[in-house]
Amino acid sequence: MAHFNKRLAKLILPAAAVSLSVFGLAAGSKAHSNDDGAEPVDCEIAVSKGRYGHTYEGVIHANSTTRGTYELNIKKRGTSGRAMISQSGDFYVTGGKSETLGQATFGGLPPASVEAELIIHYDGHTMACSNQSEI
Repeated sequence: MAHFNKRLAKLILPAAAVSLSVFGLAAGSKAHSNDDGAEPVDCEIAVSKGRYGHTYEGVIHANSTTRGTYELNIKKRGTSGRAMISQSGDFYVTGGKSETLGQATFGGLPPASVEAELIIHYDGHTMACSNQSEI
């Protein structure tokens, strides 16, 4: 069990890792809101390839200053099995800014084997985005 935890720790980088913009490779997703009209925020799952594998980031873009909570759920499937990472917490984003709310890196896995979804709750609204176009 300890060997597995050490291996898993090598695959997952902390949430303070380098931003997607440094790598210059991205795959975004559309946000889905439960309301119509202009939203004060937008979100995406940004995917970048780096030295240790593909990094999946839940990113929020704020048109106006917004606070709320988020849930980032990332599932991977591969020949060695399945894993799920869930991160959540509070956020505060100044208008005109973008922030990474959570992230995880998986080494040696193609992006098609990872599903990521970011759910944002703010001012009584819910918005979700994913790296899968069907979600």
